[in-house]
This record gives sequence, structure tokens and C-alpha cells, in this order.
Amino acid sequence: MSALVTLRERARRTPVGTFLAVLIVNSALVVTALYTVFGSDFPTLAAIPYAWTPMASAGVTVWLLDDSVRDWLGQLRNVRTGIHWYLAGIGIMLVATDLESIVAVGLGVDVVAPAASIGQYLLFFAVTLFLAGALEELGWRGFMQPRLQQRFSALATSVAIGLVWTFWHVPLILADAGNFGAFHEYVVMVVATSVILGWLYNNTRGALPVVMLTHAASNMAPFGEVTGELPVIFDVVSGNIIFYVACAALIVLYAGWKTLTKDGTLPDIPGRRTEKPLQHVD
Repeated sequence: MSALVTLRERARRTPVGTFLAVLIVNSALVVTALYTVFGSDFPTLAAIPYAWTPMASAGVTVWLLDDSVRDWLGQLRNVRTGIHWYLAGIGIMLVATDLESIVAVGLGVDVVAPAASIGQYLLFFAVTLFLAGALEELGWRGFMQPRLQQRFSALATSVAIGLVWTFWHVPLILADAGNFGAFHEYVVMVVATSVILGWLYNNTRGALPVVMLTHAASNMAPFGEVTGELPVIFDVVSGNIIFYVACAALIVLYAGWKTLTKDGTLPDIPGRRTEKPLQHVD
């Protein structure tokens, strides 16, 4: 029996486990190359190839499963969903990012605009969407979520993906390649964000463009900078984490933890050649 046949059989038994194994190998190879070239403090833009590893690992796993890579990538064409989902996703992220500035304005506290121009914001958004972080969604939501949801609730799936997503970032955190903040806050933020993105993915029947635009929006810098005193709560927890957690909690209360959808349905597994009935663990 050839090694390829063995790998394919293993992938069919544990597709998510295979994806994670391939992801670990790919991520280790890329981060080793980055550390070799740049040392332990490489620039943020140099980490762009690292952001491709979930996408590449998912593609390899889909191929090993003998599923349709074309149909899996076809999620990127699923743009015709309600405009309200785009507005909801991007709106949540923009409000979360600038919550402290919004509160400051409401309280009459001084807020100044950062030095970055609109052009610089749009450039960073475009880089994140087309070259960096948003492409991760082909792995996180585009591969892991529909498969894990066959066995576990959508909430448990989203939390699990959030934890994988967090710890996948550890090499970048150690290299200081980005603004991650305190690790315990980062874990909470990413898990809550994963619930929000999981909700968007399920309710749009796997419309990755909605999820990717929302992901890109979540990486944007705030439009305002508070220069005065804010309520003490913001000294304990940052405004964006408060808003992400509040939104995630409301989503679970409103849509339900099993599917994160009001109608109880889930998107199909993209690219899967043989469909099987969905099952949930109560």
C-alpha cells in the first residue's frame, strides 16, 4: 500500500485531525524559515506567508480526501447573500474596535484622530483581505467548521476553532509580529470573535466573503484615540473585548447554541463528494 493511499485513508477517518497535522507541519516550516531569515523579531508583513498556512493546509486535506478542491474554493464565489449580513459583520467589528472612542465621545472625553490617512487604512484593509489574515478563513470556517458541526454543537465548534486559531498565532506573538496585547485577553477576544464568525458562516450558508470581510475589519486599527479619562472598567478590560463577548453572548441567546441559526439548519460541507446526514451531540 503506497504512502499516499495510507494518507488518504487516514484523512477520510479523521479529516479535521489530518488538517491540524498538516497545519502544524506547514506552520512549523514557514515560521522556521522566517526565524532563519529575520531572527526572533521579524517584521509584521514578513509574516504574510504564515497567514496562508490554514488555507494551504485545508487545500491539501481536501485533496487527500479526494473531495472537490474547486467546490471548496467555490465558497469564495458565494457573495450573493443578504447585505444585512455584510453590514452586521463589519459593523460589529468597527464598533468593537472604536468602542472606547464612542464611549469617550458620549461622556465628553477628548478623542483625537490617529495620524494614519484613509488611504493607509484602505491599503491595510486590502492587504489583510487579499493577502493575509482573511485568507485563514478557508481553513477555519471554510474547512473546520462544517466538519466539526457534524459531531458537535456550533457553539462548541466555534470555541474549539477559536482556541486553535489563538494558539496558531503563538509564534507571531513570540516574534512580536503584530499588536496582540495581553495573552489572556487575546484568547477571550479570539474565541468570542470565532463565535461571531461562526454565526455569520452558518446563517449565510457558508458565504466566505462575508466572513473574510468581517475578519479583515476586525484587524483594523481604531479610528479614534482617547486622550482623556475613561471609566475604570476600561482599565481592567479593553472595550473591544467587552463588545465581542457581549455580541457572542447575545448571538448564542438569540440563535441557540446548537447551530447558531434560528431555523436550526447548517451549511453543507463544501466540496464533499458524498453527503452524509448531519448529527449533533446534545
